[in-house]
Amino acid sequence: MTNRDISEVFRAIGSLLQIRGDDAFRARIYDRAADIIEDFPHELAAAPTQPDTLRYDPKALEQLRATPGIGKAIQDKTVEILETGRCKFYNDLAEETGTGILEVLKLRGIGIKTASRFYHEFGVRSLEDFQALLDSGQLRGIKGIGRKTLRMIIESLAFHIEQKKQRPLWSVLPIVQQIVESLAQFVAEGWITREPEVTGDLRRHEETCRSIELIIECKDESVFQFENGTLTPPLQSLLEVLSQTQFGPAYLTTDSPETSENPGASITFKTDFGETRQIQYVYNVDTTTLIEKSQDALTGDGRDALPAIQFYIDQDFPVSIYLSSAATYESTLFLTTATAKHLAALTEAKPSGSETHFNATRNLTETEIYNRFGVPYIPPELRQDETSVAAAKDNALPNLVEFTDLRGDLHAHTDWSDGRHTLQDMVEAAKVEGLEYFAITDHSVSSTVANGLNQTRLLAQVAQVRELDAKTEGITVFAGSEVDIRRHGELDFPDEILAQLDVVVASVHSLFTLTEAEMTKRIICAIENPFVNIIGHPTGRMLGYRPMYALNIEEVIAAAAENNTVLEINASLSRLDLDSQFVRMAKSAGVLLSVNTDAHGIGQLGRRRFGLNVARRGWLTKAEVINTYTLAELREVCNIGMRP
Repeated sequence: MTNRDISEVFRAIGSLLQIRGDDAFRARIYDRAADIIEDFPHELAAAPTQPDTLRYDPKALEQLRATPGIGKAIQDKTVEILETGRCKFYNDLAEETGTGILEVLKLRGIGIKTASRFYHEFGVRSLEDFQALLDSGQLRGIKGIGRKTLRMIIESLAFHIEQKKQRPLWSVLPIVQQIVESLAQFVAEGWITREPEVTGDLRRHEETCRSIELIIECKDESVFQFENGTLTPPLQSLLEVLSQTQFGPAYLTTDSPETSENPGASITFKTDFGETRQIQYVYNVDTTTLIEKSQDALTGDGRDALPAIQFYIDQDFPVSIYLSSAATYESTLFLTTATAKHLAALTEAKPSGSETHFNATRNLTETEIYNRFGVPYIPPELRQDETSVAAAKDNALPNLVEFTDLRGDLHAHTDWSDGRHTLQDMVEAAKVEGLEYFAITDHSVSSTVANGLNQTRLLAQVAQVRELDAKTEGITVFAGSEVDIRRHGELDFPDEILAQLDVVVASVHSLFTLTEAEMTKRIICAIENPFVNIIGHPTGRMLGYRPMYALNIEEVIAAAAENNTVLEINASLSRLDLDSQFVRMAKSAGVLLSVNTDAHGIGQLGRRRFGLNVARRGWLTKAEVINTYTLAELREVCNIGMRP
């Protein structure tokens, strides 16, 4: 159970209370608690090394309780969630109102008051209900919903329906952690001989995932090779644990938590690598036995012969746990990381007369497997399609940027705006992270909801940053600002103020529904300002919530190249913006990129790793990511840190 899981519970409570018609002040208590817990610097759940009898960290909980905005009721519910995996208050509320209306609330153009109106006046309880309401034509003519808003809602609904087929990384990672924790006892017992490793979408570091795939290495192959559905004791123990564990925040996914299904398990096994059939068994939870479901011919690509445990989360999100031995571990990793397009391209690339059948990869490392196909090792992030295979054949693979190359973070917030920690706390945490430089870029005045700084407050903060930088050893602190780009491209601060900053990140935080031409012109205008160093989260997407705004990305990239303006890869798991395909377009145009955390608390500084993954998926090298630059290089190449 992560802090984000807990925050989602409280956020849902706040929304459901308002939809039900409760006092708005009461709902805001839960909204505020959700914000605090999501950004809390310490995980509230007990570490695996702590006693099993205590599922929360007492010290962390004590610190949380001391935080303004966290009362005893919130504390008690937090403990309840950590101890039981449930929240009775939420469950009772969900039973009364249902939770499908929360999906409607995610649609752009629908706020809490509108959702409440749909709920009470039209009986909307789910996206399906809302689709029916939309199809009926009853929304036309309703006060407050004009043609532009209606178009926005329709587009957002289509986006959310498409998103149901995949899940953003931020929602998948906690489930992966739960699965790994459920396997820990078998690692300790020794029949799983190494820590489980992600593969598939997760190992390629996709921003959104269509499934969860992991690999476990078993002590020997006898664990998962059997006849006629007779389970080995280790495998039976594993299946019992999986069948009895509820993965994911069940209290947020069903209207009746008590009726949510256990994973169950449809288990695909191949008992002998030399045979030509795939046997699928279904695990019977009641009898703890396997029942044969089907037998199918193998297709020959090697992947369908891999022993695997498969089940679904929330009935529609697949999980596969591949079972391997030491001899088959890397070949399994190879086969499950690459997409079908990538594997097909490798087959076409194989040297004439060579033996490169996928089943003939036993005891080989991934590097050796690629070498058999006549190409060098291809990093997991580049195994999406055939492009990297073609580059490998031409010896044109890039030397991808590494995490250890990153020297600094150029976009972070403090409690001067909407951050959770002080300037001093953020700088000290950046030092602990090993950063050589760190930029304070709090919001500007137009971001009123984020307590944005006006000119007077900004200059006062700049003075404090200069003072802190002078007395802090081991790190350089930049005075900057995340400046709002207004409707027509003008910035929140005049040039004479911007000239006093070390770094300026210009970002869009409002008016997301402008036309493509208007939004493109707006951002290019900011790019052309000589004091703007970086365009923050350039496309405005929020993974799982809203798509990028209408934007001619080709024109934006061309303008950035012409004006030597850096584009950001925002490492927030909610954003991961730019998308990796646009990163590669920027690379081709000669545009430099910056991997920044956009941290609003010290616990978020480590997420630059997720931004780095996007950079690698975009084929970036060290020289193309400015966070790898020295201070002198930043000044010379990017004009960052040059101002008095």
